[in-house]
Amino acid sequence: MPSRKIAARLRELFDEAADVVEAVRRLWDSWEDDAEIRDAATGRFLDRDKVHHIDFEGRWFSVKGPSITPRGPQGQPPVVSLAHASVPYAFAAAASDVVTVTPHDREGAAAILGQVDAAVADAGRDRTERPLRVLADLLVVLDERPGAAARRLARLDERAGTALRSDAEIFTGTPAELAGLLLDWRAAGLDGFRLRPAALPHDLTAITRGLVPELQRRGVFRTAYDSTTLRGHLGLPRPVSRYARAG
Repeated sequence: MPSRKIAARLRELFDEAADVVEAVRRLWDSWEDDAEIRDAATGRFLDRDKVHHIDFEGRWFSVKGPSITPRGPQGQPPVVSLAHASVPYAFAAAASDVVTVTPHDREGAAAILGQVDAAVADAGRDRTERPLRVLADLLVVLDERPGAAARRLARLDERAGTALRSDAEIFTGTPAELAGLLLDWRAAGLDGFRLRPAALPHDLTAITRGLVPELQRRGVFRTAYDSTTLRGHLGLPRPVSRYARAG
């Protein structure tokens, strides 16, 4: 019985989170892109017909709107969620632009992708119109010298008095070894990775100055940006305001 109560509470929390995302997306859309009129001579004006009340009514709260700020350059910032199980996968399928997952090997990545695909199908989401990027989380301990990262992690564990633990896989090794693992896991169908440096600034520097050049040498990492927004970097289309479409 307690486990069923916890599961029901978890579903309720994610249902509330889905309402939050829906309300926020409506607020982001509440100003059409050209609602703000800029005139060099007279300043800024507002086209009131292009600013919309969202009138959101949910189980937990209501929001009349509109937003107090104009629509941003991305249209809507990407919504990112972390998921470990079926309920969070369902939330991601319904509400997220990006979901980060925590496989511990290539086979685990493939299994998780299958669960995400099933959740997307259940949600009736068209991934052509609304892509969902799936990124794997990795906690990384990096060093250019073979074996040095493992020794450094052992020292950190000793000083902490306990072994480092994470929901994500903990990788220790060289940037070249990590590049190989990323390419192997990507073959399972992942869109990319979110790397968590174990210790700052050492591991962040190792990622930017060691791993990135290694991936560039292998031809799998950009050498220049072709977008000016995070949404663009993720390959996500800029959404059109729902109110502009309705108008």
